[in-house]
Amino acid sequence: MVRTKISQAQFFVSMFVSHILVTIALNAKYTGGESILDNIVSYAIAMIAAVIIALPIWLCQKRGTVPELAVKSMGSVGYIVPAAYWLYFVLAGSSSLALFQIFLMDTVNPGFSASLVTAAIIGVALYGALHGIETVARCASCVLIVMLLGCVLVFGIVVARFDPKNLEPLFQYGYSQTIQGTILFIARTSIFADMAVLLPQVKGRKGWGFAGWILGTAAFVSLTLLLIAGCLGRYAYTQNFPVYVLAALTEVRSLQRLDAVFTGVWMMGLVIKLAMDLYACRVCFFSITGNRERKWPVCGTAILLLGLTMLAVGNSTVQGWLLDPWALFLCTVVSGSVLPLVSWLAAIIRGKGAVK
Repeated sequence: MVRTKISQAQFFVSMFVSHILVTIALNAKYTGGESILDNIVSYAIAMIAAVIIALPIWLCQKRGTVPELAVKSMGSVGYIVPAAYWLYFVLAGSSSLALFQIFLMDTVNPGFSASLVTAAIIGVALYGALHGIETVARCASCVLIVMLLGCVLVFGIVVARFDPKNLEPLFQYGYSQTIQGTILFIARTSIFADMAVLLPQVKGRKGWGFAGWILGTAAFVSLTLLLIAGCLGRYAYTQNFPVYVLAALTEVRSLQRLDAVFTGVWMMGLVIKLAMDLYACRVCFFSITGNRERKWPVCGTAILLLGLTMLAVGNSTVQGWLLDPWALFLCTVVSGSVLPLVSWLAAIIRGKGAVK
């Protein structure tokens, strides 16, 4: 498997674009309360926790990918680690796709099959993953520019609707929502697994890149939540996708409503996220086989993503399990901290995985 290097800026830009989905798909049902402003505090706490969760990854990153380090250090038992990362990418990707398809069916209600849109997104992401991480990273840079232009347009218009009277005091309904919001934000943060698998292919000051990612996403999320609270007030709490409602309320003369911009940004972010995750799956498969790479496993993963998404949309039990914040939170912590820490300790104990 040919592994090209990308800069830390390219990698963390890709992660930034992917992480915007957290804000776009936010609603009161999963944050556990009605106060939008409390979620700003929740995100700040989540980012502090992110620094702690990622610590074991930094211990491993000079020794290779976490899946490869596990296989080298633990032998056949170590194959559990790349398999676990593959499973995490499938679950995280299916969760993101299920949210998007629910949005299409319940809110947009297009005159065509939402499943076709989901299949197209997966197809484009698979194409990018097969062409390598550099291709995906370059695409993410272009997507970032388009996304920022779209957000500046929407934010610049809706700011005229901002009313400070709509802002409610922090923690008005207690601290339970803040805790639930923190769990949700961590649960939907897949950068830890991506770093564990892809960080050795990133060159440059990775620590600075991670810090920039934290500050950049925190600024974007905080601004978005502040505008939602100030422009929509309590009306935002009744909406499944308040960011979409915010975009739908804006008008630019001949362009009319800008909800199409919102939908486009979400789709582009999904493509980048899935492409990165599918490429990470390729790395996981290669760490298991250890020989010439075969393309059919990653193609099969893409098909599995589509199937699991369709199942989640059509089955409320599967949907509840796949979108459960606590389950995803546990998976995120395991992939971000537990697996890297176990792999690093195994390498230290067995004296393998020395820095090259």
